[in-house]
Amino acid sequence: MTTKIRQTQADLVKAIADIATTMPLARTVQLYQFALFLKTHPLPTEETFEEVAADEALWDAQFAATDNDKLAALVAAIETEINAGETLPMFDEEGAFIEHQ
Repeated sequence: MTTKIRQTQADLVKAIADIATTMPLARTVQLYQFALFLKTHPLPTEETFEEVAADEALWDAQFAATDNDKLAALVAAIETEINAGETLPMFDEEGAFIEHQ
């Protein structure tokens, strides 16, 4: 994932909207729920945007080094669980995080 560090908020909002319009409705709902989660769980004040970008670059490198067959198998297993109704939602209808006991 390549991210421009100096994008304006308006550019990012437009980019997110462009992505959302290409996704199925269920994924768009998940994107919305995740955005609500992020809104209610801001980054700690000591974490700078540059630190977040560096962390994302590290994650990108780790994912690039991942065996695609193993990752595809993991994704398929998770999708099977989701489609079988064997998972619990992370967020309620308003986007609030659900803590399961």
